[in-house]
Formats: sequence, structure tokens, C-alpha cells
Amino acid sequence: MLRGSPTQAASLSKTMRNTARERSPAPAQLGFLLDELRSAGVTTYADLAATLNSQGIRPARGRWKAHDLYLLMRRHRRVHPSAANSTGPVLYARRAEEARRVMRRLMRGGLKTQTMIARALNARGLTTPGFGRPWTARNVSRVLATANSRRIRRAAKTKLH
Repeated sequence: MLRGSPTQAASLSKTMRNTARERSPAPAQLGFLLDELRSAGVTTYADLAATLNSQGIRPARGRWKAHDLYLLMRRHRRVHPSAANSTGPVLYARRAEEARRVMRRLMRGGLKTQTMIARALNARGLTTPGFGRPWTARNVSRVLATANSRRIRRAAKTKLH
């Protein structure tokens, strides 16, 4: 409990609010933080909002909402063109390639079926590249098939030229 006059208590709480507000990251810094979280596997705006709120990173008023983060990221990508590397197909391709590397390592380690690989990925806390959902055998199949079809297309292109 604070001791002293009510005016001192009010000024102290006002100072505490101001310093807390000053410590929150600026929107540009927050955009890059969101990019890092997305590349780490937190893919949906709702999950990003929950992560920021649980870490104590708050907006000027209230709590983060998914729509607020969506608007913030739109502004962030407009100002920083390099941030487009953390969106849509580019982000999906990067996360899919990381997942393929882990899958190949698991296959070399003795996991033969796609179900076993999916269970191992879920046990490690990894999520699917697109929507950040738990892995299924079908997801594993699709990610591996995409890699194989790309390899075949590249090989065909080099034979034609």
C-alpha cells in the first residue's frame, strides 16, 4: 500500500503508467518482432495477439486484438519493403523448407511412415507452414510432394536448356 497523501499516490501511479507506456516498443520495432514471431511458428494474428498480451507487451490502451495487429502489419510492410519476405507465399516456402529439413532428419533417424513423422513434428512443437496447425500424415505428404515436384521441374528445365 502506498503511504502519503492522495496527490502523491496519484502522481506516482501516473509516473508508473507513463514509464510503462514509454517501455512499449514503437510500431516499427513491433513489426519486426511480429515478423520474428511468425517465422518462429506463431502464424495467426489471434495467436500473435495472445503471445504479445501474455508477454506484457501492450498497446497504448487495452489489449492487442487480431485486427489491430493485422492493420499494424499492413502499415509495417508499406514502410519496410523488406518485411514482405515474412508474408504469404514467401513465408510459407521458407517454413516448408525448414519442415522438410526436419522431416529428412527424422527419416534418416528411422521414422518410416508419414504418421510417425507427423507425431514427431507435433511432439517437437512444430506447426504446419500455412496455418500453424498440428501436423497430420496428409500434411507431411503434401510438403514432401511439393519438394519432389519442384525438383522434377528443375531437372526438366535443365535438360531442355
